Amino acid sequence: MKKDTPILEYAVLIAVVMGALVFFIRMKTADIDFCHKVFNGLVKGSYGVQKFIDWEKLKAMKVDVGATYIQFTTEEQRSDYKKAFIKYLSLGFRQAGGKFNLFTNWRIRDKYSNKTVVAADYRGKIILFTISKYGKRKLIAIQWKEAGATNANDR
Repeated sequence: MKKDTPILEYAVLIAVVMGALVFFIRMKTADIDFCHKVFNGLVKGSYGVQKFIDWEKLKAMKVDVGATYIQFTTEEQRSDYKKAFIKYLSLGFRQAGGKFNLFTNWRIRDKYSNKTVVAADYRGKIILFTISKYGKRKLIAIQWKEAGATNANDR
């Protein structure tokens, strides 16, 4: 019976390590999957993704979308603004010849206590998605970086 004890202990240890590894990988991919889903919805013009965006804080391509959004005082105005933003982002993406399937190498670029930055490569550039970690995940920024950006996670 004593001979079985070390084997059982190793089996339990391996199970715990594997469980922790699976948990870590799922947490990491959840942020990537979230950004992938939201951005895909945006470029397709899907209004359903608006609930995943923190409109008051959103910055997109060096534009403070949130600053404009908070100037609207009624829900109808804010709803119209959200729809217009999604519509014209999608339209601009398509008119520029954008192809969602060309976004590759989705990864966690930076992780902070209050936000996570997810990156993807696209035609020699890097697109960055910042998501808030307060409560539910919300997209708070989209920006481009040159591919030569110095970050270990961009390799």
